[in-house]
Amino acid sequence: MKRSSIKVGTRGSPLALAQTQLVISKLQEAHPRVKFVPVVIRTTGDRIASATALRKAGKGVFVKELERALLRRKIDCAVHSLKDMPTELPAGLEFGAVLERGEAADVFIGREGVTIDKLPPRSVVGTASLRRQALLRATYPAIEVEDLRGNLDSRLSKLNGARSRLGGIVVAAAGLQRLMGESAPAHQLLPKNVLVPAAGQGALAIEIRAGHADMRRLLEPIHHAPTAAAVAAERALLKRLEGGCNVPLGVHAEAGDDGLVRVMAAMAAPDGSQLIRSEATGSVDDPDSVAAALETMMRNRGADAILDELRVGGRRPKAASNGHRRRNGRPKRGRRTVRRRGRARRR
Repeated sequence: MKRSSIKVGTRGSPLALAQTQLVISKLQEAHPRVKFVPVVIRTTGDRIASATALRKAGKGVFVKELERALLRRKIDCAVHSLKDMPTELPAGLEFGAVLERGEAADVFIGREGVTIDKLPPRSVVGTASLRRQALLRATYPAIEVEDLRGNLDSRLSKLNGARSRLGGIVVAAAGLQRLMGESAPAHQLLPKNVLVPAAGQGALAIEIRAGHADMRRLLEPIHHAPTAAAVAAERALLKRLEGGCNVPLGVHAEAGDDGLVRVMAAMAAPDGSQLIRSEATGSVDDPDSVAAALETMMRNRGADAILDELRVGGRRPKAASNGHRRRNGRPKRGRRTVRRRGRARRR
């Protein structure tokens, strides 16, 4: 590539800057004669303080301004956490590279180092993710879950505050490792087959203008094909089940040397009253077929009831409340939404 300077767009959060520096370091190693300059762009998502408002705004709030700058040629590429990316990119943009994925799992950081399985009943766990909230309620029925918004430092401060009612928080392992490294607090890695990660979690993507062949060649040394294949399957399932709403869906795929991609998925009702799990395997070259098979299994097992509730503005559980539980502490199962005369009720 003839240009000697490349403008790399990024959000201004500490984690985004750390991830962009990681990308730039890899690019600099591959192209020592090219200067890569980070360009900080504040996004709509950075301005939203409420976790509820953030969910209503949708995934694009963390990328739209970066994409606008890319289309207007103010930057040459943009670094994103892939889990923040909508399943469809704007016309004129495409992924130029997907880096090798970091740890995809979530981690639990307990107050004074306690693990999630040792929390006393009705302990409060904080997280801003609807997926994490729903899966936590379904998987750990004795705990209570509440919204917790903010960057990693602010969430840790809220956890460790003298008046904190939090027993722990759940965050992405990759973000914790990239931002804090060896200085990260004691944490518990949550099994991916229990708390299934978000689509694309742990992976970084570099977005470029479509057809920009020189930029694609520049990024080729840091592109990781197995990760790209895995996240393609994850995003394909998310697209099929999204339906225009933020869904409590976890999906994680791994591409093997045998040419197969193995995908597991879990969806839970926001209040934890339903939990659906499925797995499928297919060709690494046809991720959409694997996603289609998983979609069928998920719908056959009750995903439509959860999706319908979300689309009609289904009732969200109150913060730190699990009032739907039976006396034995286990969530009720099999509840579904029934529509009558334009209104939805639970049965």
